[in-house]
Amino acid sequence: MSSTFDRNAAQFERYRAFPAGVAEATREAVWDSTGARSSARVLDLGAGSGRIGRAFIEAGDSYVGVDSSLPMLDEFRARNSAAQLVHADGGKLPFPDCSFDLVLLMQVLTGTHNWREMLGEALRVIAPGGFVIVGHTLTPPAGVDALMKKQIRRILEGMGVAGHAPEKSREQSLEWLRSCSSRSLQATAASWMVQRTPREFLWRHRSGARFSALPPVVQDEALRKLSVWAEKAWGSLDKSFPEEHTFELYIFEIASLNELGNKKSGSDRAA
Repeated sequence: MSSTFDRNAAQFERYRAFPAGVAEATREAVWDSTGARSSARVLDLGAGSGRIGRAFIEAGDSYVGVDSSLPMLDEFRARNSAAQLVHADGGKLPFPDCSFDLVLLMQVLTGTHNWREMLGEALRVIAPGGFVIVGHTLTPPAGVDALMKKQIRRILEGMGVAGHAPEKSREQSLEWLRSCSSRSLQATAASWMVQRTPREFLWRHRSGARFSALPPVVQDEALRKLSVWAEKAWGSLDKSFPEEHTFELYIFEIASLNELGNKKSGSDRAA
């Protein structure tokens, strides 16, 4: 998947940047929810261009960002030269066991093919009593983004392109983490209002990692069909709709190594 992020790295935040204050609120929610000490060692898996990680660096935290896409890390470093960044596969981390106190997975689990390997590595490098924190943006189920995502999946399936269910992948990975944790909790880090239009979705979706990996002819035809559908549904591609978005955190405290081994074995047998 890194090749698609490589191609779109320079444009990634054009449509996917968080509003001002969201990254800072996310960092604060991480500290408040975990009760971690200020010297906690933070690993950000799938750090990307630093949408969330920059807040940790600017606060002076002990932060390391990892991503499999070097161009994405270059974008991160261009915005913050002080960032400690590592180019590596999330399923094969170059760190010793128990190297970190907090492992962040922000907007990562819905887009990865190897969530089991990535989470296994996250648990390997986290110290006993540390936390894995998963971050995800929630949008209205009847909003423009949600409805257009559903429709583009239907269109691609009709064109013979195998579908991807990101919600299922995320729920499976969250359930696996629950089975490996001594306790879990959920927190809302930030909420904000946005104006969404069908046309903006069309522009943004073309640069999505999975979609941009499809043959150009498939992309063009799918977006053409989606555009026709959207115009019929809303009358105009430029009609604007207000939506409330929230950034949710799913927080898992990791057990001792012995207890973790027993829990992991049980969860793997149940999977």
